[in-house]
Amino acid sequence: MTKCIEGLVSFPVDAQRNTFFGALSTILLYRNAYTEETPFFCGKYQRNCIRCGSCKTESFLNKHHLQIYQYLITITGCAYFWIDKEIGDSYDKPYMAGEFSETALDRLSLALYAFGYRYESMNQNTPENILFDRIKQSVEENRPVLMKLGLGDLWAVITGYHDGKNLPYLMKARHLPQLNKNWYEKLSKMVFITDPYDSPISLSESLDHMIHHLNTGSRNKLEQKIYQKLETELDGKKLGKWLNQINGLTIETRWHASECYRNTLVPMLNNKKCKKLLLEASDLHLRFHDQAWKIWGLLGVSPQTHYCLPHNIHELLDQSSARAELKSLFQELFAIDRQVSHLLQECLSLQKDID
Repeated sequence: MTKCIEGLVSFPVDAQRNTFFGALSTILLYRNAYTEETPFFCGKYQRNCIRCGSCKTESFLNKHHLQIYQYLITITGCAYFWIDKEIGDSYDKPYMAGEFSETALDRLSLALYAFGYRYESMNQNTPENILFDRIKQSVEENRPVLMKLGLGDLWAVITGYHDGKNLPYLMKARHLPQLNKNWYEKLSKMVFITDPYDSPISLSESLDHMIHHLNTGSRNKLEQKIYQKLETELDGKKLGKWLNQINGLTIETRWHASECYRNTLVPMLNNKKCKKLLLEASDLHLRFHDQAWKIWGLLGVSPQTHYCLPHNIHELLDQSSARAELKSLFQELFAIDRQVSHLLQECLSLQKDID
C-alpha cells in the first residue's frame, strides 16, 4: 500500500540555501493549512497583496513559503551570521529563553517554539522497523516528517511511504518526493512535529534573541580579521575565496532579515513607533544587500561566473585600491548590523512596555 501527503510545496523557493529552514517551512506551510487563498501581507506597500506589481503571477503558496523561511531564519539569529560554521552542527540543545549561544545549536527547538509546535526527535538508536511504523503513523495523520541526512546539513521532508517495500518517500531540495532505499542508513535525525503550544514565543523574546546574535564577540573578531587579511594576505585566490564565502552568505541572509521585518514582524505590532523602527531596520539591511553586490563586483563575481571567483582574481586583488575599497565596504556592512541592533533594541524597549 502507498500513502502520500499531497499538496506540499517543494523547496527551495527563491533564494533559500539553508535546507533545514527550507524543509521546515514546507512542513509548517502544510501544517498551518496555507492555500492560494490565504492573504499575503506585502511589506513593500504595507497591505495585503492585491497582485498589483511584477510579482502578480507568483504563487501565493510560494510567497508564504518564503515568508515562513525568512521569519524562522531571522528570529533564530541565523540571518545575522557571517560564516556557515556559526550555525553549528548539533540540534539536540533545547531552547532556553535565559540562555544564549553564539552558534545556533538550538535552532530546531527555537524555530518550532517560535511557530508554536512541539516535537519529538529520534535517530538510529530506534530500530528501523519501529521508526518506520512511526513514519506511517505520522503520514496517516497527515503530518509530514523532518529528516536530517548524514553528517552535513542536508535536510529532507518525508511525505509518504510504500508499505510493501518498507520505504518512505523523501522530498529533498530541488527534487520531488521519491522512494529512498538508504533512508535508515543515511539517517542522522528524524523530527516528528506534534501538537501546538498553548502560547508560542512572544515578539519581545524573538527581538531579544535577534539582538544577541547581532552582538556576538566572534563578530568583532571576524571584522578585525577581515581588515587584517585585506592588508597582509598575499595569495589573492585564497583571500578572494574566503571573502566570497562570507559575502555570499550575508548578501542572502540580510535580504531575508529585511523582508522578515517588513513582511512579518511589522504586522505583529500595534505601536506605530515600533513599526517605524522595524521599517528603518529593513531599509538598512536592503542597503547591506546592495553594498554586498559592490563587493561581488570588486571580486569579479556575478551571475555570469555562477557566483564563483573569476580566473583573474589575483590581478583584481593585487590592486591596493581594490583592497582599500573592499575594506571600506566591509566596514559599512558591519556598521549597518550595529545600527540595526540599536533599532531592534529600541523597538524591544517599547514592546516590553506594551507587554
